[in-house]
Amino acid sequence: MARVTGVKALPIIGLVFVCLGLAGLVGAGVLAWLEMNGSRQASANGVIVDFAAGPVVEFTTGQGATAQFRSGVRSTSFALGQRVPVAYDPADPADAAIDGFIGRWFLPGLFAMIFGAFLVIGIALCLLGRVLRPRLA
Repeated sequence: MARVTGVKALPIIGLVFVCLGLAGLVGAGVLAWLEMNGSRQASANGVIVDFAAGPVVEFTTGQGATAQFRSGVRSTSFALGQRVPVAYDPADPADAAIDGFIGRWFLPGLFAMIFGAFLVIGIALCLLGRVLRPRLA
């Protein structure tokens, strides 16, 4: 089997990037769908009461119970005593997140940005290989 090098390798590398980009964008869509259709359908207002490996948020459920959760998102935009919207599962108030881009949509958004870049780079490499190949032949 002959080794493919130089400009001839660009479409192959581009195809790998396109495949990774498409797979990652599908993953981003799945993550977004899971968040939209997940169990965190109830909302409440919470307050940040501590910072222990991320903000600790306390809120009152619709049934009047007090609940706390630790957000996995660490951000300098949060401050002690800050009021934040909360999305939670009424059956399990510990399954909660800060209701906003950072709390709920960061991971799907990050996947979409990174793998969208993979897709664009892959398409560019494929096109570049297609344009340069005839010129060098």
